[in-house]
Amino acid sequence: MRKFKNLFPWLRQKPKEVQCGCGHVSKLEKEISVKGQRVTLRINYKPNKEYPYCLDCIEKMTIICPWCKRPIFVGDYVTLYTPTDPNYKIPDGTVIYTKDPLRLVGCQRRDCAETGADYGGIWEAPGFVKRFPSAIERVMATGKPIVMNFWKIGAGYFLVSFFCYKSILL
Repeated sequence: MRKFKNLFPWLRQKPKEVQCGCGHVSKLEKEISVKGQRVTLRINYKPNKEYPYCLDCIEKMTIICPWCKRPIFVGDYVTLYTPTDPNYKIPDGTVIYTKDPLRLVGCQRRDCAETGADYGGIWEAPGFVKRFPSAIERVMATGKPIVMNFWKIGAGYFLVSFFCYKSILL
């Protein structure tokens, strides 16, 4: 066993806590509960690496998806949907991307987002959406008709088509 410790010296040097750029000292692992869902956050320790945010700050940057009520963490892809119901009550912890038209920051989970083509950005620290054009916006920007292949979903095949003749960007 002693031979292996000499081969991997960084295994011995792993501290229990690290100093972060936010000014806090953070443990390398922390279990949190967001809306009843328990999640373990971890810092991937590497010697001489700077950590901009501690786990407490990352926990505070976690937001709630307005559609499925599950947490969205820093680094997750997000959607920017508009509620169809005019009387929709915005849940606590939800982030409003724009007020006119009302667009809410939602998660990218398969049972929540309608398609992967709706991804409109990434939830970034310290709490904002790093926007990029979604696949549909990119298709619309070409101004040309585009037909995608058949996809096998379950037992059936579906043709996914996008036809666009004008450039419309949000």
